[in-house]
Amino acid sequence: MYKKNVHSLVLSGMLAVIALLLSFFSFAVPFLPPFLKFDFTFIPLFMALLLLGYKDALLVSFLKNFLHFALLSHEPIGSIANIVVEFTFISIIVLFYKKGTAKTIIGGILGTLAITLFMSLLNYFVLLPAYGYIMNLADIATNVKTIVAVGIVPFNLLKGALVTFLFFVTKSVYKSIPTSIRSRFA
Repeated sequence: MYKKNVHSLVLSGMLAVIALLLSFFSFAVPFLPPFLKFDFTFIPLFMALLLLGYKDALLVSFLKNFLHFALLSHEPIGSIANIVVEFTFISIIVLFYKKGTAKTIIGGILGTLAITLFMSLLNYFVLLPAYGYIMNLADIATNVKTIVAVGIVPFNLLKGALVTFLFFVTKSVYKSIPTSIRSRFA
């Protein structure tokens, strides 16, 4: 029991660091606000979900965002937004991914809609006003509706589609791992 817990914690920490490193390879989407960026940090989160389980996937997400805040960004708004998106999507996809491809696609669609709704509301009422206050940007506070409607909603719809695709890629890589190795993590 003790060995498995230590093993899971070490692997979770390693996956969190891999996710942090993957966050350096982010890219902005043309015609959307430049602070909204895609990255591939969901891949280690999905590996944690498939190898270790739901709680460890959430732990990897939390560790990655904490490290990003502490070491790189030093502003909490982006890390909070990432945690909300990652927790929401993982919490929904975990309900569907073991039930076949069609159900996983439905889970991806529901996850996409959920992150779009949650992030629209969270950005409108909390994150964008807080970011405008912290960074002393009056433009953000006066244009919250426009930023949410033209930036946040389309970005999260695209991100949900990309993350669903990444889940299928990660799941196919996971299936290619020999069963003898996968059984060590279960």
